[in-house]
Parts: sequence; structure tokens; C-alpha cells
Amino acid sequence: MFFTLFVTFACGSIQGWAQGQLGFDTEHWLYGKVVLVNGDSLQGAVIYHPAEDVVQIASEDGAISSFSAVNVSYFMISGVYNGKPQTFRSLPWNRGSLESDFRVPVFFEQINQGEFVLMKRYVGVTGTEADKQYATASLQTSYFPHFATEGNKFQEVLYMLLPDGEIVQLRKPRKDLLKLCGVHTGKVKQYAKSKKLDYSNSKDLLSIVDYYNTL
Repeated sequence: MFFTLFVTFACGSIQGWAQGQLGFDTEHWLYGKVVLVNGDSLQGAVIYHPAEDVVQIASEDGAISSFSAVNVSYFMISGVYNGKPQTFRSLPWNRGSLESDFRVPVFFEQINQGEFVLMKRYVGVTGTEADKQYATASLQTSYFPHFATEGNKFQEVLYMLLPDGEIVQLRKPRKDLLKLCGVHTGKVKQYAKSKKLDYSNSKDLLSIVDYYNTL
């Protein structure tokens, strides 16, 4: 649904927008779209603050609006992955606490679609203490210019969104993913082995999850 909605948006005149917004810090602001929980849709220059779970959008007249995850359904940023949009969803989460079921909306990047949805959050200089505690050192770091930060590096922390809405952190990607695969565990293990895929590499993990979703 998210990628379908993006098609019309992405086909707009991004170049024309950029030429008219020379006053913006283009190193950190990229063209995007924010859809609010009340159904309103805003388009303009977007910047994301991972530490605060806040997204800001600047309209054509230069006005800047800030929204926390509680007010946003999802937002997109165009052309991040070789021309493909980067999509963030606001989802209720207990931040991985085993002692409390209290949930508040936070932003997760949605990586794929299907029964198992691979999600990301980012830690680094802007990471929350809860995220830092469970960061997986073997996962790659990434640079995204539209992240508002004092530094450039972010470490990926991966999660799985299950069909019932539960969010499970993949602290040990191979072990945790295979545990979720149930009766398909053997097929998934064979697929990963035949393709020489590394569960700790986010791209390889995505391929494995997408394969599971075909079963």
C-alpha cells in the first residue's frame, strides 16, 4: 500500500521543487511526503530526527512543521535507495521491554512487504539508550543525509513485524529469524546456504525474509 501510494507522488517535479528551494540546507533536507493519522498529506522538504522520533517538513512557502510519531501514520523520502523511496511507519512499541506492555508510537523504517516485514531503527550519536543497549555490532552502518545529526554514521538495529502486530528485535539475526520460521525453518536454512547468504548482513537478511514470504 505504501509503495503504491508513492507512485504518483514520486512522479512529481522534484527537480522543479529543488530549483525553487535553494535556501534550504540540501545536504540534510530531501523531498518527501508525510501522511498524518487524521488523513492529511503534506509534501515538501523532509528531515528526520531519529533520537526524538520527530520528522519535520518544510512547505513551499518555507514554513516548517514538526510531527512526533504519535501524529504520523507514515512518511516517505524519495530516491534514497537507488531511486526507490525510503518509508517510515509509526508503530506502537514497548521498546523491547520484558517488564512492561506499555506502548508508544515510534518510527520504524519498513524494508519490505509480506507476512514478515523487516523493519529498522538506527542508533549512533542520535540513538536512544534503549536502542544502544541492544545494537548488534556486526550489522553495517549507514549514512543518510536527511537524518538530523551531529555525525554521519548510524548503526542498523533490525526488527521483524509479525502478522499480529508484535515487533521482535533480531538481536541474533540467524537464531531469532529461524525461530520465527516454524515449519519452514528447514527450507529457509537451505535457501540461505545455497545462496551463501549472511544473516548478519542486512541485504542478505532481506533476501532470506523475502524468500520466507513466498512459502
